[in-house]
Parts: sequence; C-alpha cells; structure tokens
Amino acid sequence: MSALLEDNSKYQAVRIVKVDWDTFSKAPIVEELQIPRRATLVMFNEGKEVGRVVAQADQQAIARLFDAAT
Repeated sequence: MSALLEDNSKYQAVRIVKVDWDTFSKAPIVEELQIPRRATLVMFNEGKEVGRVVAQADQQAIARLFDAAT
C-alpha cells in the first residue's frame, strides 16, 4: 500500500481481501460482480458496492475508494 494510504489512520479499519485473478477469474463471484479484468479494486461498505477502480494505479482514485468505505 502506498504511503498516502498507509499514513491515513482512518483507512486502518478497512478490511482488504486480495484475490488472485489467475486462480479465481472464472469463479461465479467474478461474473456476479462483473469484474472485467485483473487489477480491479472493488470497495464495499455495509455489504454494498460503493465504488471501483479498474486498471489504475492513481493514488487519489484509490484514496477515494477508501474514503467511500469509511
């Protein structure tokens, strides 16, 4: 995780689940969530999707996802 995200104490409460695309790309959850490709970040808050970033490494976009979850 980048320093931008690590330095923000409110993000510490966000649970991160890393899923290996090579193993799970054909799993039903991928179709259900419409995950288009590897390098997809999906953020949930109270069980509902609040945002996603696909194939981006932009720290500000990722920080907005974390903000949506906190």
